[in-house]
Amino acid sequence: MPNSSQPSSAGVARPPVRATPAPVASSAEHSGIPARPWRGVLTVCLGVMMAFVNVSSTIGALGAIQQDLHPSASTLVWVTSAYSLAVAGLVMSAGTLADLIGRRTVFLGGAVVFTVGSILAFVADSTGPLITAQAVMGLGGAAVLPASLSIVSHSFTDPHERTKAIGAWAGCSGLGLAVGPLGAGLLLGHFTWHAVYLINVVIGALTVILTPFLVTESKHPTRRLDLPGVVLGTVATASATYAIIEGGSSGYTSGRIIVIYVVFAVSLVLFLTAEARHHDPMLDLRLFRNPSYTAVMGVAAASMFGFVGISLLAVLYMERVQQLSALATGVRLLAMFATYIVVSALAGRLVHKVGFTLMLTAGLVVLGAGALALLAVGPFTGYSALWPGLLIAGIGSALLTAPSTAAAVNSVPRLQAGMASATVNMFRQIGSVLGPSILGTIVTTRFPRYLEDRLVSAGVPAPDAARITAGAVHGDGTDELPAQLVHTVTDSAARAFTDAVHLGLLIAGITLLVIAVPTAVFVRHRNTATP
Repeated sequence: MPNSSQPSSAGVARPPVRATPAPVASSAEHSGIPARPWRGVLTVCLGVMMAFVNVSSTIGALGAIQQDLHPSASTLVWVTSAYSLAVAGLVMSAGTLADLIGRRTVFLGGAVVFTVGSILAFVADSTGPLITAQAVMGLGGAAVLPASLSIVSHSFTDPHERTKAIGAWAGCSGLGLAVGPLGAGLLLGHFTWHAVYLINVVIGALTVILTPFLVTESKHPTRRLDLPGVVLGTVATASATYAIIEGGSSGYTSGRIIVIYVVFAVSLVLFLTAEARHHDPMLDLRLFRNPSYTAVMGVAAASMFGFVGISLLAVLYMERVQQLSALATGVRLLAMFATYIVVSALAGRLVHKVGFTLMLTAGLVVLGAGALALLAVGPFTGYSALWPGLLIAGIGSALLTAPSTAAAVNSVPRLQAGMASATVNMFRQIGSVLGPSILGTIVTTRFPRYLEDRLVSAGVPAPDAARITAGAVHGDGTDELPAQLVHTVTDSAARAFTDAVHLGLLIAGITLLVIAVPTAVFVRHRNTATP
C-alpha cells in the first residue's frame, strides 16, 4: 500500500488515519465488507428515498396546509425549513457517530426516528406540532443520509463499483423527489394533507424491517469521540442554516440575525481550532488544503442549490400562476425528476470515461442552462415552454450528484470514507437550504413590489393597489373585489409572480455558471482506489 500521506491522483492529500497503523486493516474493518453488497445498497436506498420524499411531498402539500392551519408566511416557511435545519446541523455529527458505534446501527436508528416523526406529522393538528414533527424527521434524516452513503461507500473496494453504487444512491434521492409530489397529489385528491405523511411511514417501516437482515454492520476500527468538534460543528452549521432561513423573512440585517452571525463566527473559529488540535478530529481539515477536494464540496453544495431551488420555483410557478393541482404539478415535474433518475444511473459509467473535471463542469453548465431556459415560460404559456428547461435541469443535476459524491469519497482512504460522506452530505444539505431560502426569498419579496407596480400601471389607485397587494401576499382571493377589478388583478398577479420567478431563475443560472469556472480549474481529472 502506498504511503497514505502522498497525494492521490485526484490531487487530494491523503492524510494518515491518526492513532492507528494504516498498512493493515483490522478484522473488524474486513468484516464490514458484505459478500452481497448490492442487497444492502438497495435497502439503504429506501431510507434515502424516504428522506427526499418528505421534502417534495411537503412542498406539494403546502397549499393544503396553509388553507387548513392558516399560518403566517414566516411560520409556513418553517414547515419545510425545520427539517432542513435539523439535517444540516446534525449530519456531520451523525456521520461521526456512525463510525463510532456502527453504520447500520445509526442508519436503523435514523429510520426509526424518521418514521416516528412522520407519524407525529400525520397526527399534528396545528402548525407548532407539525414543525416539531419536521424537526424530528430531520433528526432521523441527519442519521440516515451519511450512514447510508458510508454503508454504500464501504461496501465496495473497487472505486468504479463504488461510483456505480453511489449513482444508485443518488438516483434514489431523485426517485424520492419524484414520488413525493405524485403521491401527495393523489392523496390530496381524496384525503387531508395529513395523509401525505403516510408515504414516509410506509417506506420507513419497510426500511426498518429489512435493514437488520440485508445490511452488514461496519464501523471505524479506531475512531474516537471528538466531543468539542461534535458540539462546535453542530452549533456552527445550525446557526448558519438558521440565519439563512430566518433571514429570508425577518431580514438578513435584523438584530436577531446579526446575533446569529456572531454565534456562527465564534463557533466556527472555535471548531476549526479544536479540529486542528484534536488527535482524531471529526473533520480532518488537512483534506481542505487541496483545492480539488474543496472545489468538490463547493460543487456538492451548488448542485443541491440549483436542483432544489429550481424545483421549488417550478412548483411555485405551476401552482400560483398556472393554478395547477398538486397532482398535475407532480406529473409535470417528472420531466426533471425522471430525467434525473435515468441519467444518474448512467453517470457512474460516464464519469469513468470522461473524468471528474469535465463531468462536474459540464453538470454545472447544463444545470445553469436549464435555469436560464426556464425564462421562456410566461404567465400564460403552456407546458411546451416549461418542460425543456426542466429536462435540461434534470440532466445537469444528474451529472453532478453522484459524481461529486464519488469524487469526495474515492479521494480519501477507506477508513475516512465515513468522514467524507458526512462532509459531502453536509455541503449538499447546506446547498438544499440555500436554494429554496435564497431563491424563494427573492420570489416572495419581489412579488409584492412587482404586483403593486403593475396594478398602478393598469390604472388602479395607489391606496387600492397597496391594499390588494397586501391581501394577495396573505393568500386572499378576488372574491371581495369589484367585478371590474377581478381581471386586472388576476392578470397583474400572474405577470408579477412570473417576473419574480424569472429573477430567481436568472440568479440561479448565473450562480451555477460562475461556479463552473473554479470547478474546471481546480477539480482534478480522476480518482483512484484508496486503501
